[in-house]
Amino acid sequence: MSEALLPPEILAKADVRHDEYAWRIGDLPEVIEAARARGLRNIGGQLQIRTEDAIGECDWVQIDACQLIPPMLPWEAQVEMAANVALQDLQLLKAEFDFAREIKEAFPEPVERLIAAGGKIEDAIWFVWYADTQADA
Repeated sequence: MSEALLPPEILAKADVRHDEYAWRIGDLPEVIEAARARGLRNIGGQLQIRTEDAIGECDWVQIDACQLIPPMLPWEAQVEMAANVALQDLQLLKAEFDFAREIKEAFPEPVERLIAAGGKIEDAIWFVWYADTQADA
C-alpha cells in the first residue's frame, strides 16, 4: 500500500477499506500532486460507491495513468508523466460523466438506503486511487 506514504494531511481525507484508499473527487488533484512530490507514480483508480453497508466500483469510470508510459523510462520521468496524465484524465472524466448518476444507476439499492437514512448521494461518491514506488514497479 504505497498510498500510505502520502502526507498525513492527504491520508486524513481518505476512506480506507479493504486495504484501498479512496478520496473525494475534489481531493484527487491534491492526492495526485502529493504522490508526485513524494516520488510515487500515480497508477490511477475508479469511481466507487462507499456507504456504511456497501462498496462497489464503477470500473467504466476509471483512470489508467500508466497505460501508455514506457516502463524503460527513468522512474522520475514515469512519476511526472503519470501525474500529468492523471490530472488530464480526471478533467476528461469530470466533463464526460455525471458521477452521482453513475453511482445511482449502478447501485440503486444502497443509494436508496442512504437517502432513506437521511444521507446525501454526495456522501457516497468516492474515487479509489493507487500509487506505487519504484520498488513496487
